[in-house]
Amino acid sequence: MKYEILGQLAVGGRPGVSAPRARKVETLLAVLLAKRNQVVTTEQLIGELWGEHPPARASAALYVYVSQLRKLLRGTGDDADDSPVVTSPRGYSLHVGLDELDADRFTRLYQHGRTLYRDRGYKEAAAVLREAANLWRGELFGGFIDSPDVQAYAALLEESRLECLELLMETELLIGRHREVVGQLSALAKEHTLRETFYEFLMTALLRSNRRAEALETFASARHHLVQQLGIEPGSSLRKLHHSILVGELSDAV
Repeated sequence: MKYEILGQLAVGGRPGVSAPRARKVETLLAVLLAKRNQVVTTEQLIGELWGEHPPARASAALYVYVSQLRKLLRGTGDDADDSPVVTSPRGYSLHVGLDELDADRFTRLYQHGRTLYRDRGYKEAAAVLREAANLWRGELFGGFIDSPDVQAYAALLEESRLECLELLMETELLIGRHREVVGQLSALAKEHTLRETFYEFLMTALLRSNRRAEALETFASARHHLVQQLGIEPGSSLRKLHHSILVGELSDAV
């Protein structure tokens, strides 16, 4: 069984149950994936699916949704009588094997890339980190899941994705691929306007690509967003880089 959540939710290589009438089943699947291999109590699942105001027969409705999920997952597996959804006296759990979830593959690759980076294997690290980053196809779970547990899990994964991208960009710069990453860094800086590291890496890549004026414009853009949205000046690392460029301490060939 394969589960994909780094983008639109998909099961077994095909999109999940995205029809409006099946949205609760999709939310149920998302919650069980976020809590994979753990028992999620009936009370927790009711809270995740309906919030503070569940219907009178929420337990019965949950049982129906679990049955529908079992049918969906049986339909994608090799054994038509087998289902990874396990019932316990307290609730339900979803058995997910090693690397069956794309988020787990991402985490494993990211950690491996960090190890290679620490060991100064920069070319190998860049390849592994790029593989990890490329697993992301869009917003987690397609961006629609309205579940507290799933949202908390998604926030942690999104932070890991950004850290992976930061390390990837730093590693690419270390191996001299500054021209190749200018476009991606520019897009990242525009998407994450308060993430100073992307501005710093973009300024470095532009300077090394003989684009000093654009590097200075990047600092101005960073300062504008930080002042307008947070009321703060850029951090010391970004200011130091900007000053070094202004006074000529860093050349275009840095």
